Amino acid sequence: MQAEADALLKGRLRWRSRRGLLELDIAFQRFIERDFDALAPAELEALSRLLDYDDPELWAIVSGREECEEEDLLGLVELLRKV
Repeated sequence: MQAEADALLKGRLRWRSRRGLLELDIAFQRFIERDFDALAPAELEALSRLLDYDDPELWAIVSGREECEEEDLLGLVELLRKV
């Protein structure tokens, strides 16, 4: 049952990572291909919260123009900045 729940969560996060801003779409696509499967459950929950940001604010954070104020999201932000 837990494996099914994890697969469902990952599917939802993959879908939510599809953004309206091309730059974010590209960054998240690369992130999903490279790092997504290695994320721990806590990191998946953090990713869900990161995806709650609207596109302009999220792009400002990912591109480094703004800093993320939520410390538990900083690891994911760094991974996204490396793609």
